[in-house]
Amino acid sequence: MGKIILRRLLQNVVLVVVIVLIVFVLMRLTAGDPARMKAPVFASDAILESYRQQFGTDKPLTSQLWDFVSGLPHGDFGTSFRYQQPVFDLIWQRVPETALLALTSLTLALIVAITLGIAGARHPGSAIDRFGIAISTLGQSAPTFWVALMLVLIFSVHFGWFPAVGFNGWKSLVLPSIAVAMAVFPADLRVLRASMIDTFHQEHIRTARAFGISDRRITWLYAFRNAALPLITVVGIDLGYLLGGTIVAEVVFNYPGVGQLAIDSVNARDYPLIQAITILTALVFVFVNLGIDLLYMVLDPRIRIEA
Repeated sequence: MGKIILRRLLQNVVLVVVIVLIVFVLMRLTAGDPARMKAPVFASDAILESYRQQFGTDKPLTSQLWDFVSGLPHGDFGTSFRYQQPVFDLIWQRVPETALLALTSLTLALIVAITLGIAGARHPGSAIDRFGIAISTLGQSAPTFWVALMLVLIFSVHFGWFPAVGFNGWKSLVLPSIAVAMAVFPADLRVLRASMIDTFHQEHIRTARAFGISDRRITWLYAFRNAALPLITVVGIDLGYLLGGTIVAEVVFNYPGVGQLAIDSVNARDYPLIQAITILTALVFVFVNLGIDLLYMVLDPRIRIEA
């Protein structure tokens, strides 16, 4: 078990290093000069050069890379070009709102997926099963921005039930959470439904029914416990959709999270802020998936033996 964890950690460290290098290079290849974004419209060359010296973009790429990498072990991601504040502090101020949106969306997605997935598996071909398949197809095919716009049009503009933009209490979370959850739950529902149907046809389930155990007990105590293992892996994949979906939802709903900050930093060519957001997002994704892999090994001893 210890060797497996060490091997996974080393793989993830290498992956993070590669991500750091790719992000740094891509930022320098994008069109646009941070100095021109910051300076007045008709600024002279001397003023532009002073901004480049202030930002450090006048240095050779190797020097810029060293300045960036040398601060990472200390949690120093540099100073934002646009806000002139430490990058980590700017991101940390927005993390609670984004984490709240992501967790709310994931919780909502799992509730819908588990409810419809189990109901569809218990009654294949029924009305509830067809409804689950239809809504999951809609969630997979409809872009998050379109779902978000439709939610605003119907529930904010037409009915006026929820605020369209900003963050002011729990009502501001409802529409963004639904928009993000719509992109996340379809995969969970389909995987759980297929796994539950397969589990219901196994010998131990038939034996439990022969002993007269109730359907509810069989569903939750015997079938769901085994069928939920593939769902754990899919939840790790869901994180990627959550990270992308929250950015789209934050832009559409003008939600004050890390996603909105990322879009603003891209528009301003704020290299340190873009790099920090990308790297921290990658770190979260990598290590959450590592945790899910380890949890899977704990729950299923066969994985430990094969590994």
